[in-house]
Amino acid sequence: MIENLARREVKEICTYLETALPCTIKMDANENEWGLPPDIDALIAEGMKYYPFHRYPDSDCTRLKERLSDYTGVPAKNLMVGNGSDELIRYVVDTFVGNTDRVVIPNPAFSMYRFFVNLAGGVVVKVEPDGDLKTDAAKVAKTAIDQRAKAIFLCNPNNPTGGVLPPGEIRMIIEKVPGIVVMDEAYYEFYGRTVIDWIKKYPNLIVLRTMSKAMALGGLRVGYLASGDCVMEYLNRVKVPYNVGSFSQHAACRVLENREAIDKWLDTFKTVRDGFVKDLKNIGGVTVYPTCANFVLLRMNRVHLVWEALFKKGILTRKFGEGILEDCLRVTICPPHQNRVFIEELKKALGEV
Repeated sequence: MIENLARREVKEICTYLETALPCTIKMDANENEWGLPPDIDALIAEGMKYYPFHRYPDSDCTRLKERLSDYTGVPAKNLMVGNGSDELIRYVVDTFVGNTDRVVIPNPAFSMYRFFVNLAGGVVVKVEPDGDLKTDAAKVAKTAIDQRAKAIFLCNPNNPTGGVLPPGEIRMIIEKVPGIVVMDEAYYEFYGRTVIDWIKKYPNLIVLRTMSKAMALGGLRVGYLASGDCVMEYLNRVKVPYNVGSFSQHAACRVLENREAIDKWLDTFKTVRDGFVKDLKNIGGVTVYPTCANFVLLRMNRVHLVWEALFKKGILTRKFGEGILEDCLRVTICPPHQNRVFIEELKKALGEV
């Protein structure tokens, strides 16, 4: 009986499972394994002593949007905060994508774009990359035009490849396509270039950000988006009230009020990233893709056996079961001592398989 009541889209979609596997070095989820600087941790804890937890949170995230406005240069009225950027992706899809509407997504890409489009009854149109896994901007634009796509999802730097689209190619896509362009900048802080100020010029542009990566708040689920007045008016119609908890808002404000500590850490991180990538390139049999994010994509033979060998040593990485990434591992860049362990165990695994 129940199967006859469920929507067709729900019956056809695959369950999205994110199982927590036991490990000592976690390199699978692009988290910030350094965590928050101790001073910020202390400030967050101090502010919670007399917090009114019995009251609902500020539904509009007023104080947090003011801090985000200072950080991004975007007026608070053009910002929306979500329970992670996943919630905001769903709001975009709910607002603009209906049954059989086309949505263009370059391949490979963050899986949640496809998940929510399928759930809404939309049709995902994939655009395959070139031989180096780089997004073909001209092909994206042409496909969106030919398909009359309602929306186009881009990620810069891209997850899971770590590659970037230059500003000129992004601008070309925004100006040519007929639909909404969603630019996911989840890894912006590791790259340093943004198009968030373009929302003033392009009414079809939405920029997504998160505080889960560089700002180490993955467990509190704080994402935000920026868009022009017209798009924001429609997004506000689908937003649910009280969607971001009080503790998450408080912690996010504290982080944004102490950005100097985050900026200092980012300088350290980029040095660590450069060294880690250099060491990886010295390992025979491994293709290392360029990265501007906090992870690196690796291609190698017998990758599933390598993944298993690493997992047996307590090292968890992200493997891909099929498609153009079936021979790849995505590896989060961790503190130096963990990276060194990974390098040594990877060498051993490659020698064993």
